[in-house]
This record gives sequence, structure tokens and C-alpha cells, in this order.
Amino acid sequence: MNLTDKILALLYDRGELTSSEIADSLREDEENVELTLKGMEKEGLVFEKEKGLIFKKKVYSLTPTGLEKAKKAKEELEEKANKLVTAIQQGEDPQVIVQEYADLIPLMLAMSLIDMMMLQDLMFIDFMNF
Repeated sequence: MNLTDKILALLYDRGELTSSEIADSLREDEENVELTLKGMEKEGLVFEKEKGLIFKKKVYSLTPTGLEKAKKAKEELEEKANKLVTAIQQGEDPQVIVQEYADLIPLMLAMSLIDMMMLQDLMFIDFMNF
């Protein structure tokens, strides 16, 4: 799943977010997120608007086209989360699980698709670095 799809899924789940909120949730570099968002704006997937009366901030929202793609991205992520849960429950090799899902775990946690307690079997992962 690329960064665009991750952002789409997160915006679908959470609604309007700033670039820093997106970066924090995905554990991605904010500059990289901002560049991706600008590209997504050009593709017509998101739009930027100002929010707030006193403390103004720029937030990103999905366009109708972005909403369609975001729904697909979220469904794909939900499917991967279910596979991750099954892999953990079946006692698959933690290294294989981490290699396959490490880049998606922060997003899955942010969207409450998986529970942090479920991941305790993968003790060697330092989740604070995600």
C-alpha cells in the first residue's frame, strides 16, 4: 500500500486532518506527506481548506473522486488487518509478520483496525519507533 492509499484510508476514517496530523498517524515524515498531498490535490483526490475562527489551520478533505478511491483503500486495509490478526492468532513467524505488515501497523492502530494488545506477541518490535 503506497502513501497515497494510506492517506486516503486515513482521511476516509477520520475526516478532515492537517498534514501534521496525517504524518503523526502514519509515522511518516511530514515533508513527504505534504508533497504527496500536493500531488493528490493535482489528481483531484483531496482539497485543502482553512478551518477555525481564531486558530486557523489548513486541513485536507476528500473530493468525491477521492472518496471513491478512499473507500477501496480502506477495504483493502481492513482485509490486510484481518490477515494480520489471523497470522498472529495462528502463531506465524513474527519476523515474517513484521516484514509483511510493518509499514501498515501504525495506520491499522490509528484506525483501530487492530489492538495494540494483540501485538504483544511480537515483543521484539519497538513500537515507539513506528
